[in-house]
Amino acid sequence: MTQRLMVLVLSFFLIAATEAADMAEPTGNETLSDALGALDAGRFRYADQIITRLLDASPKDQNLYYFAARAAFGSGQYSRAKTLIDRYNTFAGTGNFPEDAGRLEKAIVAALAAFAASEKAAFDYAQKTHTIFAYAAFRDAYPTSQNVDAADFMSFRRAKEVNVEISYRRYLDYWPEGKYRQDAHKSADLAAFREARQQNTPESYRSYLSNYPNGVFWEQASQREEALAFAAAKADGSERAINNFLAVYPRGSFSAEARRTLALAKEKAPQRDLAGRTVRVPSGSYIYRPPASKDVRSVPRVFEIAQPFIAMVYEVTFDQWAKCVEDGACTNTNPSDEGWGRKNRPVINVNRQDIDEYTGWLNAKWREAGGVGVWGLPSEVEWAYMARGLNSLVSAPRAAFEKAGQTCPDCDDKAGADATFPVGQFSPNSFGLFDMLGNAAEWTDDCWSEQFAGGGSTDDQCSTGVVRGATNSTVPLVLAAQAREAFDFDVRSKAVGFRLICRP
Repeated sequence: MTQRLMVLVLSFFLIAATEAADMAEPTGNETLSDALGALDAGRFRYADQIITRLLDASPKDQNLYYFAARAAFGSGQYSRAKTLIDRYNTFAGTGNFPEDAGRLEKAIVAALAAFAASEKAAFDYAQKTHTIFAYAAFRDAYPTSQNVDAADFMSFRRAKEVNVEISYRRYLDYWPEGKYRQDAHKSADLAAFREARQQNTPESYRSYLSNYPNGVFWEQASQREEALAFAAAKADGSERAINNFLAVYPRGSFSAEARRTLALAKEKAPQRDLAGRTVRVPSGSYIYRPPASKDVRSVPRVFEIAQPFIAMVYEVTFDQWAKCVEDGACTNTNPSDEGWGRKNRPVINVNRQDIDEYTGWLNAKWREAGGVGVWGLPSEVEWAYMARGLNSLVSAPRAAFEKAGQTCPDCDDKAGADATFPVGQFSPNSFGLFDMLGNAAEWTDDCWSEQFAGGGSTDDQCSTGVVRGATNSTVPLVLAAQAREAFDFDVRSKAVGFRLICRP
């Protein structure tokens, strides 16, 4: 089997071949929220299909008729839109959109009047609306008009003005006999590849390969998809991830390197089971800029990170904590999860003595597994350096609660959610570290001082430490990059967890 055919077959199983968004068939599980999102995005046909199904289930829901009328009007089904808006108006004033419905009804009536008045009035209306839907509606109403060719041309021009894959696919769908089909196919191919490159993920290239098996950019997309898939598997570093890659690309360009990486992953598996996924943080420097005042000039301080170190990609989780409890090394046997959930969420309600017990257990197990180096809490400077990432300025990720329910079924979608989420749900920073800002704040190894000092260790007389970071309810997160709090060593807080680093 050739590589091209092999990837085609695998792409079929990895991602189903679908039409562009507006032409996709609903699965039957979509909600009204999905329909409203489609309406806002101009995906009128898709929204129409969803709302029609919802109406079949709830024919007495007045508001659904308003949304259905919007979808029908947007897709050029003016007569149907009028029927639906009339149905909305037959209810006894229980709808939530009386003013919007009134404006929509006027627009529908204007469209119908234009189409009924004359061919010229209908074409003028289509030009004024300037949508592929309106031009197609004109063609359907006046199929023998000499302006049909002009409507075809204007539809393709509209597709080029929008210049995204869906606009060309929409032209092809609404003008199956259009004169510009060949150009639309080429333009859709180009736009789809451009959009795949903008997303630059294995999934985006798989989608292109699936939808355009004879596309002009097939080879580039195939190579890029494989390269990104291998990079992701290598970054994950687990046997599972690399085996999954090899299953898809057994003879790919990276197969030899993948097998070498797999051998190393097997060797390191006992260590990975202990520490979870890790990343190498390079040496570098951290510039601290203290706040200025009227009387004191702000003088930046430079802290050097002389040696690279290994850092846990995620905060230590309840599952990891449970292993220490099972071995009898952690005496805090059941730290409260506040009812938010355990397993892969960051362990919270642990104090410094609890963490010292966990760190001692981890280091003993690490040495038994052949690991090199010593695990411990990062200093405040090391933590700030990790949070900053590779850039000179902190780039806070989007707030963890923002539209969380769209990507994480176990995440609270309320702004300012007083809860933790499973680790790794959102984008990592430029070091590849997740949740440096958000989820739980984190203990550091320093003693507290009023000014950022970068001490890096505790002493016998120290009983108050430094906590850095933010919870999901901290807004805005970018401020949390500079925030620091004093916590007594014996305090256990629902807002605070930890991650460890391994020094040579």
